[in-house]
Amino acid sequence: MGADRPPAEVAAGAVAAAEGLPIQLVLVGRRAALAPSLSSAIEVLDCPGFVDCAEPPVQAARRSDTSIARGIAALAAGEADAFLSPGSTGAVVTTALLRLGRLPGVLRPGLCASLPTLRGEVLVIDVGATADPKPEHFVSFAHLGATYAREVLGIPQPTIGLLNIGTELGKGDRITRAAYELLADRDGFRGNVEPHTVVTERPVDVVVSGGFVGNLFLKALEGGAEAVLAATKAALMSSAQARLGAWLARSALRAVGRKLRYEEHNAAPLLGVAGLVVVAHGRSDARALAGALRRTDQACRAGLIGKLAPRPVAAP
Repeated sequence: MGADRPPAEVAAGAVAAAEGLPIQLVLVGRRAALAPSLSSAIEVLDCPGFVDCAEPPVQAARRSDTSIARGIAALAAGEADAFLSPGSTGAVVTTALLRLGRLPGVLRPGLCASLPTLRGEVLVIDVGATADPKPEHFVSFAHLGATYAREVLGIPQPTIGLLNIGTELGKGDRITRAAYELLADRDGFRGNVEPHTVVTERPVDVVVSGGFVGNLFLKALEGGAEAVLAATKAALMSSAQARLGAWLARSALRAVGRKLRYEEHNAAPLLGVAGLVVVAHGRSDARALAGALRRTDQACRAGLIGKLAPRPVAAP
């Protein structure tokens, strides 16, 4: 509830996406809005409220009648192993912090997004949980992102870079320069990385940033990818000759489209809270939800939350 698409469409998409996955799906929301699209075998946790995208996150987190609050409460009570939501990111983050709390030693949680690059997948943390971080929070982000890369993506020794306006030492604002100093001695740290090289060269496995900058970076990439796909489609449909070329190259074009579309990289776990909470895109359709459910299932089966806590970062 509260996603960009109608509840019944989201519910039907989630059920279709869950087929073939070894999970038991429980939907949270208004039963009357969800039930018409569901079989009687699908469990629904009925709750009357939802979070509007314009509602302040702190106000939303204080409510107990929303699908976000009810789902996270079920996670906190051990009634669920994970909570996935395409609803308001701010409300999910704030409610999770309020009801689950942080893992021991974690200074701030971070949203960890997966991005496609020319050389494979890269993680970016934080993309929206902590908009105004302190330098020491970047150390938490690095620890959380590296653990996720190792335990869920199977990267034995993840490398880490700090998102910045240049690679040279001393680049960036005061917070970024201070964060660099704290990260400099960390195993796997490779220094500053520039935004364009993240997608063209993939210089590291995990990119660390503050939530405000990371969210801008993510949305700029999404918009750029959509613009490229739209322009390419228009050009390929512009003439009979172009359409013939598109037909001949259709397999390659589909592969490029799959790599660039957000649906293929749609799960951003909120790392650092005491439970597996994952945010999906508000526009998620069945294909996008399938990708998010698969990644959530991976993280759950890897025992991610238990592996984030044993090596907490030290408070400054």
